[in-house]
Amino acid sequence: MDDLSTTRAANDPVAGCECSCDRGWQDVQDEVNQALRSDDPLERNRQITAAYGRLAEADPRNIWVRLASYVSVQGGCAMQRTQAWDAQTVGRMVVNPSEAMDALQDANRTIFSSIYPVVRFAQKCGAAQLRRCVESGAIQADSSLLDAMDKLEQGDLRGASDLIAEHEQVRIVQPVYERHAGTFRDLMRAESLMPGDQTSIPIAKHCTRDNLVSIDGLDIRNPQDRVQYYQRLVNRMLQQEGTFRPGGGGATGTW
Repeated sequence: MDDLSTTRAANDPVAGCECSCDRGWQDVQDEVNQALRSDDPLERNRQITAAYGRLAEADPRNIWVRLASYVSVQGGCAMQRTQAWDAQTVGRMVVNPSEAMDALQDANRTIFSSIYPVVRFAQKCGAAQLRRCVESGAIQADSSLLDAMDKLEQGDLRGASDLIAEHEQVRIVQPVYERHAGTFRDLMRAESLMPGDQTSIPIAKHCTRDNLVSIDGLDIRNPQDRVQYYQRLVNRMLQQEGTFRPGGGGATGTW
C-alpha cells in the first residue's frame, strides 16, 4: 500500500487505503470487469451505460461522462437496428448484421474500458492521486487524460471534456474504425440508401429518431470531424439539461 500522509483531512479523497494506487485501481478495474462480464453485446451495452450513468450522478462536473451516458444508449439502439434489418431491407442487402454488431460493440466496449477507469479513479481518489499513481508506474494513463482531470478539478469543465473527447476520437475510436473499415463503410452506404437521416443521433436515453443532432457537413470517418460532432452533441445536451448546478455543494465550473 502507498504511504499516505496522516496529516490529510478525514474527507480528503486519498486519505484511506481504498485510494492507494493498487487498491484504488483494482477496485475500479473490478467495476469495469463487472460491466463487461456478459457475452451478450446488448446486455453489456446496458451495463456500460449504467456505469456511465452512476458516474455522471456521482460527478456531474464531468461533461464527457454525462454525454457518454446518452451516447452509449444510442450505440445500443444502433446495435438493435442493425440486427432488426431483415433480408428484404436495404440495410440487410448491404450490411452483414454479425459484422455490424461486432464493429459497434467493439467501439462501445473499447471506449469504456479505455477511458472510464481513469475518470472513475480520479472521481474517487482525486486528480492529484491519479497523477501520483501514474508517475510511480502503478497505473498507466495517457497524459491528456491526466491533464483533463486536472482541468476538471480546477473548474475548467468544458476544457476537461474537450481534452477527453480529443483523446477518445483520435486515440481510441480511430483504431476501431480502422479495424472495421469495411463494415463502417457498408453501414454508411446502407444509411445513405434509407429515407431520412440515419447517421445523426439524439440526446436521449431511449431509442428514438426525433430531435437529432445533425452531423451535416461532417465526415464521420474523420476523427477531427467526430470531435466537432462531439461539440454539437455537448451543446445540445447542455441546452436540454439546462443550467449546470452541481449538487451537494460541489465545485462550480465554467463551460
